[in-house]
Amino acid sequence: MDRTAIVSTRSDGRNERRLSVQDASSWVLRVGVVTSLTVMVTGLIRALIDGGVTVQEMETRTFTTDPGRLIHETAGLRPFALMELGVVLLILTPILRVFTAMVLFAFEEHDGLYALVTFLVFVMTLASLLLIR
Repeated sequence: MDRTAIVSTRSDGRNERRLSVQDASSWVLRVGVVTSLTVMVTGLIRALIDGGVTVQEMETRTFTTDPGRLIHETAGLRPFALMELGVVLLILTPILRVFTAMVLFAFEEHDGLYALVTFLVFVMTLASLLLIR
């Protein structure tokens, strides 16, 4: 059996391939971590090449909580903003994993209870991320 899909027989006798929740979750986590790391390393390399971030700035500067500022500075390829974006992507990766599991439980597995539980986990995770400062 292929590790990336679940094979089941439909009512008309044909085989149907579905993506399993575990495999989708692992791919979301892998892609999220690799993307995050790539963005952070790009920012670090730009900082080293351009000299755009000093050691003192890295030790004292805090992360921005203003999404508009982060987007604006990232569009300008500012090194510290790229490193911040990498951290934000890393934080959002497990949230996207929960969202993916919720969608697959609802539409692939047709399991309402697990879809509801993952929806509650998703809402609590988002609430804690947005409400805690």
